[in-house]
Amino acid sequence: MEIPLVNSTDLKILAELVHNSKSTLTSIGKKLGLHPNVVAYRINKLESLGIIRDYTVTIDFEKLGLTEQVYLGATFPSHVERDTLLKEISSLPQSVTVVSSFGYPEGIVHLVGKNKEDIDKAISKLRELNVKIEYAAPVIKTYQNSNIGNFLRMIAGGQ
Repeated sequence: MEIPLVNSTDLKILAELVHNSKSTLTSIGKKLGLHPNVVAYRINKLESLGIIRDYTVTIDFEKLGLTEQVYLGATFPSHVERDTLLKEISSLPQSVTVVSSFGYPEGIVHLVGKNKEDIDKAISKLRELNVKIEYAAPVIKTYQNSNIGNFLRMIAGGQ
């Protein structure tokens, strides 16, 4: 019999952290009916399993003056090791997200910049890496929420 890595309590804790990663152990414990030490133990377990990889901040790019955003569909050169190329693309200052796919296109790259020149610099660097740009989709508006937290609560069986 295989022991699951996480249980419903772990999923509920994850849902709380997705909703607000600054939540205290005490506030999570009160909401879920757990002692803060139990919450701390479970969070440490989730971190050691690599399920929680990082605690992040969601940034409003437009309010920072980064008004140019584009998603690029890309095909990668066959003679280059994919993971190395993806890391290099990820290291571009304008690169927000790089997604690798087995489909077409092979990758999707989210770029952000102050102006079109910033985006053009990133595209030029991609071309230097022999990345073929299949399409470019300028972003008009992005909507983000914490629905993953709601989904985790749902699969945990409650609330």
